[in-house]
Amino acid sequence: MKLRPALLSFLFIMAISALGFDACATKPPPVAKVDFAKQVRPIFEAYCYQCHGNGRNRAGFRIDQKALVMRQIVAGDPARSYLYRAMTKSLGASDHMPPMNEDQPEDSDLATIKLWIEQGAVWPEGA
Repeated sequence: MKLRPALLSFLFIMAISALGFDACATKPPPVAKVDFAKQVRPIFEAYCYQCHGNGRNRAGFRIDQKALVMRQIVAGDPARSYLYRAMTKSLGASDHMPPMNEDQPEDSDLATIKLWIEQGAVWPEGA
């Protein structure tokens, strides 16, 4: 009996699958650790410091002081972190940050903040 090429391919794929191989599977590339000093602080400086940094503490909050920021973050959980939620609320929300009349972070900036929080919100001493 002569096997057709399609049947041979099918049998080959079945044999590979039975052995636990997945020829089509690829692992996602590792996600680089977010660097607070190089990636996060510049976002804070660009969008938050004008009201909450450099000696300013509008609404009693400063984003340039680690202890105060960490009270607004649940490391590993952006959805439970007030800081991230405030930055991602709709522009019409009264507590959206930064305020609607100010420059807004890019989606990539928000993704960086989210990833930083997911990775544990590491803020090295002296950074």
